[in-house]
Amino acid sequence: MSNDYTGNAAKLLSLGEIAAFGEWRNYLRMGLTADDVPELLRMIDDASLYDLDLFRAEGWAPIHAWRALGQLRAAEAAEPLTKLLNRIETDDDDYAIEDIPTALAMIGTPALAPLMTVVGDRDAPESVRSAAIRAIAGAVQTDDEHRAEIVHFLAEVLDRHEPERAVNAYLVSALVDLRAVEAASSMEAAFDANVVALDLLGDWETVQVALGLLDKRITPKPSSWLRAEAVASGRLDSDDELAWPDVADDQGDAAKEAADKERRRKARKAEKSARKQQRAKKKKKRK
Repeated sequence: MSNDYTGNAAKLLSLGEIAAFGEWRNYLRMGLTADDVPELLRMIDDASLYDLDLFRAEGWAPIHAWRALGQLRAAEAAEPLTKLLNRIETDDDDYAIEDIPTALAMIGTPALAPLMTVVGDRDAPESVRSAAIRAIAGAVQTDDEHRAEIVHFLAEVLDRHEPERAVNAYLVSALVDLRAVEAASSMEAAFDANVVALDLLGDWETVQVALGLLDKRITPKPSSWLRAEAVASGRLDSDDELAWPDVADDQGDAAKEAADKERRRKARKAEKSARKQQRAKKKKKRK
């Protein structure tokens, strides 16, 4: 492990465990400035720190570092942090899943170009593309100068009707976050083509209500969006049972966010299991 970090960045080596998932300390109050960005970038790329996992204080340093880079809105970190999204796929890193899109969103406009490259890459892992979409939506909300360009880009990718249902769901979610009524036709077409996962936002009626295009649902809401998605995607016959309670509409944002995170976790787990089965089949064929 490297012990030669200098300046205020070195303080991150001893901070240790994050107090609570999703809660960020104010790193600027610790004295971190733009002068510390080179050391922070070195820290998020330090394999020796990741090798420690989270059993030692130093193992938490990269997490503190990418959070600090986000708070500093360090443009130099846009490309490295976008590349670091691959930790979602390679290490199933829950902190990377939640934190890095947030850090990139804080950086704003400088993060858009590398994120757009990932989102538009059909060969990039589904989980990485989904995280990049979340980051783009947040970045535009930080700096809305490029909103029209990003709405057009997201709608264009959605218009491909790719088979990655989760990616399409995050595209729709981003467009809803951006209140992109002008992209309604693209969203409706994607739902009509049955290429949008239903367990993130719901169906086209839900989206119309969220965008203000409908006052309320026309048809009854399914008892479980996860079950509805299993049926729509062909993973479950409509007569089968799959217990997954929806979060009630009158529950708070924290409960809904927790449910979304759990759904994303289960979706990643199912995706990895499917890839594992595919690799096993290929091995059998070679034998």
